[in-house]
Amino acid sequence: MPDTIHQVMAQARGRLAEAGIEDVSFNVNCMAAAILGVDIGHLPLHWPDPAEPDFIDRLNQMIQRRCANEPLQYILRSWGFLDMTLVTRSGALIPRPETEEVFEAAAQAIKQAIAKAALPANFWFADVGTGTGALGLAMARRFVEARGLLVDISSAALAVAHENLLVYQKLYTRVGIVQSDLLAAVQPESLHVIISNPPYVNRGDIAALMPEVRDHEPHLALDGGTFGLDIIERLLDQTAEKLLPGGLLIFEHGHGQRQGIMNLLNNSWRDCKTGDDLCGRERWFILTRSQK
Repeated sequence: MPDTIHQVMAQARGRLAEAGIEDVSFNVNCMAAAILGVDIGHLPLHWPDPAEPDFIDRLNQMIQRRCANEPLQYILRSWGFLDMTLVTRSGALIPRPETEEVFEAAAQAIKQAIAKAALPANFWFADVGTGTGALGLAMARRFVEARGLLVDISSAALAVAHENLLVYQKLYTRVGIVQSDLLAAVQPESLHVIISNPPYVNRGDIAALMPEVRDHEPHLALDGGTFGLDIIERLLDQTAEKLLPGGLLIFEHGHGQRQGIMNLLNNSWRDCKTGDDLCGRERWFILTRSQK
């Protein structure tokens, strides 16, 4: 008798465990569900089924890649972010739960600003360092009158963002894609909201990152310079020129960087708000552009 899907999955878990991969059951379940085209919650219904050669071959290929520390998200070629399923490729940083928290904090601040008439409902935004387009697409979906730009210096990242925009074609009339070094290509005082997950890893710490991150995710999206704040400092300088008075800047940063960022702020900003993620780690800033 041929092996069942459950038996083949058990063998795959063993291979991952031998390679030192964590959460082997979760990894294999995600792979098997993707191959079978079923929801992961329905996977047990297929466990008794005979494992077809195509299933075995595809799972073996995925397991081999995962044993080499390639991220599960790149192997699956898609990953969830909020209520979206995004294309994931090696040219763009993998969307993370912490960035979902940053978006929710941003959305709350924007809603409050609209309610107070500090921002128009049809505000203009830019997602700077967009990567997969996660933050910008989420912004356009949450605020149905908003219009904005997905901005990145990397053509590889923008290709991924474009793939994701293709999935949400109704956003075409409100969302554009721009290749730019941060906000260099954007007109002064043209935006109401800027949101960003910029590179903020201390360059000296990159070698110590998990191999999934260090060896597979784009360093351009990780490397924040000697102290991790080089890109954030440039973002602050450029944003002060590109935001309209009263506009919002929301950005993610690393734990332990809050005071260093506070030291970079000048009178271009007011109403500085900071927040931690659900793990209690310093995570985001929300700044309001001063009135002239």
